[in-house]
Amino acid sequence: MKKIFIFIFAALFIMAACGGEKKADTDVKEYAVGYETARSNNNWSNLNLNGMFYFVDRADFMSPQLWFFDFDSMKSAILCARPNCPHDDPDVCTSFEVLGWICHPTIVENNLYFFRYRSEWDKDEKLHNYQDIYKAELDGSSRIKIDTLDDIDYIQDLVMKGSVAYFTVIEEENEAHTGVATGNGAAYICSYDFINKEYNKWQLADYPAHPDILGEYNGGLYIQDYNDIYVRFDLETGEITDWDMPISSLNEYEVTKPMFASGGFYGYMDGDNSIIVDSEGNEMVFENYDLQDNINAIPVNGYYFNSDGTAIDLSTGEILELNKGVIPKYSFVLCYHDGSYIIHGLGSNFKKVPEDEMFKRSEE
Repeated sequence: MKKIFIFIFAALFIMAACGGEKKADTDVKEYAVGYETARSNNNWSNLNLNGMFYFVDRADFMSPQLWFFDFDSMKSAILCARPNCPHDDPDVCTSFEVLGWICHPTIVENNLYFFRYRSEWDKDEKLHNYQDIYKAELDGSSRIKIDTLDDIDYIQDLVMKGSVAYFTVIEEENEAHTGVATGNGAAYICSYDFINKEYNKWQLADYPAHPDILGEYNGGLYIQDYNDIYVRFDLETGEITDWDMPISSLNEYEVTKPMFASGGFYGYMDGDNSIIVDSEGNEMVFENYDLQDNINAIPVNGYYFNSDGTAIDLSTGEILELNKGVIPKYSFVLCYHDGSYIIHGLGSNFKKVPEDEMFKRSEE
């Protein structure tokens, strides 16, 4: 009975998702109200249509399985297109074939796209690495390879903006015959337009660094490798320049304190104070206030939510108190959807909190 329910629910998800692009567009705007910024695509935050993709590790299999959590019904559906599938055979069940969060599944114009890593030896016994790009129906069926990106070891970090994926990659040189990394290589920021099949690549470093994308602010992606890379990538021109915003000071362990860039805001820490800058360059200073040390702690629906039980109203600068326990431990506010906030924790833990239950009201 459970297997039948999962299959039926998956079918309902497909029908709802195909109901029109207007619904999808509306939901995307709700994730960053009033300012369309690049959205993260990782194992903790991968928003698509009316929900989120996530993976479930199976102790009995090498590969995790892809699931979709629907924010309207607050239920999950495994991404398998086969009727009566027991979902326990990687050679049969399509939920296995996406091969983990490193494939970065995403929906663009009612099709599912994802990357798949592949390596092979040439006739000279030199190892080459590739990223194949696949297109499929929303239920994961009818998968076809539409493109191949050469000489990419793996994708370090990825964000989506419209139909274009922006991602940092590492290219490492390998010894002939053995495939052992030599320590030489380079790091790049790349873009791939799933609709137009257009691929571009810009070098960030002439060694195999591990750059991450902090986020988007005023038309640029801010990219960092905590060793020595702090650059801004212009989304319109492709120009790479020095990081032009303040960088957080170091903590007692000589590690950069939290920063964020999303939703038209840029946040950083100066000592014990937090500074949040809007898209016009106006600053709000919050004394003795720490930003959340979480890569997914970004503005949602005009608020910056913190794990300490507070939120900043970014329109007024007021610090508000949240209702007790509204954000469970090890959880964060993922997005705003249809009048409620979606809280995401570990794995498949999701919680919906209506807007009028989020904040503690002042006593009258």
